[in-house]
Amino acid sequence: MVPSRLAFLQEFERDLDSISLRDWFQSARKQEPALDEFIDPATLRGFLQTEERDPRKPQIWRALVRSFHLNPEPARLFVLGLLDPALDHLMDKFAGDDLDEEDLWQETLTCALAALSNPRLPARPEVLAGLRLDTFYQLRRRLGRELSRARNLVPLLEEMSAPSRSQPRDTPDEVTVLARLCRRAGIGKEGFALIRLTRLQQTPLTELAPNRSAMYERLRRRRATAERRIESWLLAHPAWPRRKRQQGLETDADLTF
Repeated sequence: MVPSRLAFLQEFERDLDSISLRDWFQSARKQEPALDEFIDPATLRGFLQTEERDPRKPQIWRALVRSFHLNPEPARLFVLGLLDPALDHLMDKFAGDDLDEEDLWQETLTCALAALSNPRLPARPEVLAGLRLDTFYQLRRRLGRELSRARNLVPLLEEMSAPSRSQPRDTPDEVTVLARLCRRAGIGKEGFALIRLTRLQQTPLTELAPNRSAMYERLRRRRATAERRIESWLLAHPAWPRRKRQQGLETDADLTF
């Protein structure tokens, strides 16, 4: 499973001093003259992640990728971590699509790893540019499929959470309160339907997606994000229920998304 971005960056920082990465890097330095001037992974990281243009960088990236392909396991996290600034710029191109930031990170890292593992990559004229381009095209395809699934997911969640005469699973008052909270916290139809189905109606997430699958983890993150927004809004408006009753502001418009 792909880690969250924060967990990934924390693990990357810890890995810089790991014995396995240091051994891998020393072996790579012996095989690739372009890497020899860098005494350890942290020094190489400091050089490659600067914004300054340097004519040595293309050859260093080529040497790095060649070494990765010879022995990928110890260096997978390191090389992906070196790509983080490039991946950040790439994610900006898709900002505003119907995906939260963590979902976008998960998809971007998955595509970057696939591009990095391409056996033809070391022979590309520009290795780093090739990595960016391959990641971009893979990400665009994956996000297209993901957005299509997301559009189909909302009607499914709404249908599953629709009231049933034979088996009522939530009350009108509960649904009304949740709808008003979601509207004020800036949560859309999907978040509302997901919380209603899995919290008020106590439908397990495993009925929506296989346990620990990519869709399961995505739904779990989206529910957690929506619930954090509600919690933050309530903390910022502690007198909300009492104030609304006193002011007579209860309206059906509150239920509109």
